Amino acid sequence: MIKAFSRLLSFVYPNRCGFCGAVIEHDKLVCARCAGRVETEIEESKNRFPLYLSVGEVNFSGCCAAGSYDGVIRDGVLRLKYHYGENAAKYLTPKLRDNLYRAGVVSQCDMITFVPMTLTRKNKLGYNQAEIIANLLSKELGIPVAKNLIKKKHTRKAQHEQSLEQRKILASKVYKTGRNSMDITGKTVLLCDDIVTSGSTLSKCARVLKDRGAEKVYCAVLAQLSD
Repeated sequence: MIKAFSRLLSFVYPNRCGFCGAVIEHDKLVCARCAGRVETEIEESKNRFPLYLSVGEVNFSGCCAAGSYDGVIRDGVLRLKYHYGENAAKYLTPKLRDNLYRAGVVSQCDMITFVPMTLTRKNKLGYNQAEIIANLLSKELGIPVAKNLIKKKHTRKAQHEQSLEQRKILASKVYKTGRNSMDITGKTVLLCDDIVTSGSTLSKCARVLKDRGAEKVYCAVLAQLSD
């Protein structure tokens, strides 16, 4: 009976690989082919230099990523970003967790938060991928999530369509203090997003948190743009 129900469930709601979208068993997150490629890409990205360090001032103390934003990992991040491919986030989050422990970040953090999106965008997608990552990391690390510390004002301009200089200008205009009135004075916050490219978004959000009293802000992303 259980096997028959599982087959029916798989037929009605097929489980898909978080990276390529192939139909897989319900207890899997990724197909065998993509799993091997992801592990290879993570190993190859260990010593690659994150490009955000070259953009000037950053307001966060460090940033950890599971891997580089290319290849199969890039496919997985895009599935999460636009197609609710949560399996990619579930697969990569333990890798991110391990990197955070190795960097000595976890023991310092008091709370986790995430880069917000506009209410219009969230209603359209039905979710915020950065919030998904924050919730997964919270379960992995045992650190609570604090929502609405930051808000994003509506804008017609997409961050990923801007030049590096334009991204810094846009980020400085749209990220503001959120409606959560929690006192974070002296706290260390772990700020989550799906990807870091120029670092402008994370830097501005970190600035908002520091203006609210946070002592330090570390960042955690699934993928970083590297050289």
